[in-house]
Amino acid sequence: MTTDTESMRSKSKDEKWKSSIAPLEREVVVPPDQEHSLKQIWVYLLHLWNIPVDGSIVFKDIRHQEISELASGVSNLSASDKGKKKSSFWGRKSASSTEVNVNPKDESEHGIHHARHSATPYVKGNVHPEFKMMELEPESSYKEFWESLRIEPPDAILVRFLKARKWHMDKTLHMLAKDINWRCTNDFDINGIINGGEVAMVKNDVKGVVKNIELQKAIIAGKDLEGRPIILVRPKVHYSSDQTEEELEKYALLVIEQSKLFLKPPHLKQAGILFDLTGFSLSNMDYTPVKFLITCFEAHYPESLGHLFIHKAPWIFSPIWNIVKNWLDPVVASKIMFTKNVDELSKYMAKDQIPEYLGGTLKLNLDKYDMPDGSKDELLKDTATRDKLLVEREELIQEFLKRTAEWIETDPADKEKHDLVRNKRAQLSEKIDNNYIALDPYIRSRSAYDIRGELKV
Repeated sequence: MTTDTESMRSKSKDEKWKSSIAPLEREVVVPPDQEHSLKQIWVYLLHLWNIPVDGSIVFKDIRHQEISELASGVSNLSASDKGKKKSSFWGRKSASSTEVNVNPKDESEHGIHHARHSATPYVKGNVHPEFKMMELEPESSYKEFWESLRIEPPDAILVRFLKARKWHMDKTLHMLAKDINWRCTNDFDINGIINGGEVAMVKNDVKGVVKNIELQKAIIAGKDLEGRPIILVRPKVHYSSDQTEEELEKYALLVIEQSKLFLKPPHLKQAGILFDLTGFSLSNMDYTPVKFLITCFEAHYPESLGHLFIHKAPWIFSPIWNIVKNWLDPVVASKIMFTKNVDELSKYMAKDQIPEYLGGTLKLNLDKYDMPDGSKDELLKDTATRDKLLVEREELIQEFLKRTAEWIETDPADKEKHDLVRNKRAQLSEKIDNNYIALDPYIRSRSAYDIRGELKV
């Protein structure tokens, strides 16, 4: 009895708080200060989407400053960042390509403090200036946000952005606005890439992507000791002449989005990358995809990277690394591990999760790829079931957003009511996740991972 008492006393404040609730399977549980910041992000999303909410209670301690300070100092966006946008039939927009300049080196270590001291005064119903400067449209941003989630709870993706900007409110909203804009204005539809999969790439004769798929240049194979899936990348089979820059970006996004389906957030929320430099030569080096991948993980898939292993790097890689490391965010750089042999890899992966050709026991056939031919996509033809599930999904999302507004407007001091609203909201979030699991085979072509039984959404 004494031991139990001492153990309880030794818990941290956050641990005590976490142990006092019973979260659902996929509920995102954060301490009260972080929950406060999460509410603030949701206030501005609801305002963007024209959903009624009074966020006064979560902004009541914000230090108000002149809005002109935000315009002059927060974003410093140039006119070229906005691009020229055109609405399409489906509500998507096209734009000239823009460089995402993400450099969090100057961010405060006291994120919660700065979240409470935003440069932006809160006005009920007003869209945040960052969303305005990116010219985000309610309909297209709403559509892109919810379609992009798949099995990830909405709170989980927002917490990723908050963590990436150390809980600094304006910087988080700037990053989120840029990401939503990027997804809405890409010349290619990211959701279309993952839903069409390999079959669509073959059908549409996207030669460069098809070649990369057949070469198995980057595949999801094995997992690390924490259960995180590993993307195995083999630069030795890469030649820049094999594909256009756009085709390479499409291929990279297909692999990243497929790897996300292996995650089970909020518990399993990161993937690792193993760059196997066996047989690498200067003819394989291509800085363009490296820059694109860095931008993706820093700006569009924040907090999604576990470890990045650079394995068996030859001496010629040293000057290349001296260039690449200067492009990296310090957080990403801290996750990079150099390994030389199977013993060093074994510190992070079990032997049966390391490919056989690298000294492990995981069997992979990298010489032959069986391209999916669409024969496993019978459910894509069942549009009646698909449409029924989509209607159910929209109803769940709308109810979730109403509960989110209620959660924001409820004073945490009324603990009983606040916990009740939070739990009802969490249940709806889980129903949205389960809806996607049911919907997935009706909207997404079966990949090789699905067909081989390696991926179970």
